[in-house]
Parts: sequence; C-alpha cells; structure tokens
Amino acid sequence: MLKTKMTELFGIQHPIMLAGMNWITEPKLVSAVCNAGGLGILAIARCNPKETRENIKQVRDLTDKPFGINQILIGPGAKENIAVAIEEKVPIINYSLGKPWFVNDVHAYGGKVVGTIAVAKHAAKAVQLGCDALVITGHEAAAHGAAATSMVLIPLVASMVKVPLIAAGGFFNGHGLAAALALGADGVSMGSRFMIVKESMVHDNFK
Repeated sequence: MLKTKMTELFGIQHPIMLAGMNWITEPKLVSAVCNAGGLGILAIARCNPKETRENIKQVRDLTDKPFGINQILIGPGAKENIAVAIEEKVPIINYSLGKPWFVNDVHAYGGKVVGTIAVAKHAAKAVQLGCDALVITGHEAAAHGAAATSMVLIPLVASMVKVPLIAAGGFFNGHGLAAALALGADGVSMGSRFMIVKESMVHDNFK
C-alpha cells in the first residue's frame, strides 16, 4: 500500500489507474483492478445509454470498491452517457476532449471529476472548471497524446496546479511509477499493460 494524494482522493490502496479503453475495459477487468486496490475505469464512449447503465451495474455486482467511467465528450451520445453515470452516482467521472458541463452535478452526490489533458495550458483551465484531479497524457500514450513527453509534461503541470496528477503514457511497472512520483505525479494510469492480464478480453494472440 502506497499512500499519495491520488489514493486519498479516491479511497483506493494503490496509486494505479486502469485507463479507459473502448472494447477493452469491460466490467470484468475494471472490477479486477478495483478489487486489487487500484482504480478501474469503465470506458463507455462506445455504449448507448442502456448499455452504459448495464455495464455500471455489472461492475457493482463484481466489486464494492470505488470505480469510474471514461467518456470522450466530443463523441456522439456523450451527454446521454454522462447523464446515466450521474443518475447511477458513479464515484469518478473521467473525461477527455471537451469541457465538463457536469461538474456541479457530480459534486452534488460526492463524486469526483477527473479531466484528461495532453497540453499544459489546459491543466489550469480544467482545474478552474472544477476538476478534482487530472490525467496527464504524455506523447508516449497510445491515444490522445500531444507533442510533449511525460518527462516534460508532468513536472510542468505539477508546477501549475495543486490537484492530484495521474501520469499516463509509457508507464507499465514499479520503476515507471517511482519515476512518475519523482516527477511530481501522484500515481499512474496504465492501459497497454492491463491489456495482457488474464481478466482482459483481448485475444491471446494479441497479448
């Protein structure tokens, strides 16, 4: 167990987050990460509202630990999916590619909002809009990264904001976690690393 601002904010044991990945972070994998003490994130951008509600309920059937959902805000169905997540009082709402109009609604039931950013100037704006934490996505990330690498972006953002920071992009083991913490982050988000675990639905040939 490693205590950081990230673990304290979310009520988890380990400063490790499962990145939301469409068609991959399904309820089984999400709940496995949660039950192991990390933060599982359910990707819902590919879902319609009915599927979103069903998946949230499946996660709750498999774990009683904190979990979150991830939604790309510029995609179709974003407003409807976020509305379902709020109705279901999902503990953590993680968004990317857009401005969160739902912060007050999430805070009203005690939930947390986590913005995903890849450009330093967007960090201060996200905090101004009410984000409780930020995922800092370096160039090494599999998706939604920009030009700046994690090595550059993390300490820069850490000097700008005070909310917990979750480093994403190129992190896959304890060495990377230690490096992220040294750079000023409070935890890491991993996607590709979790794709190869037994709870992942990815085909064995790909793993």
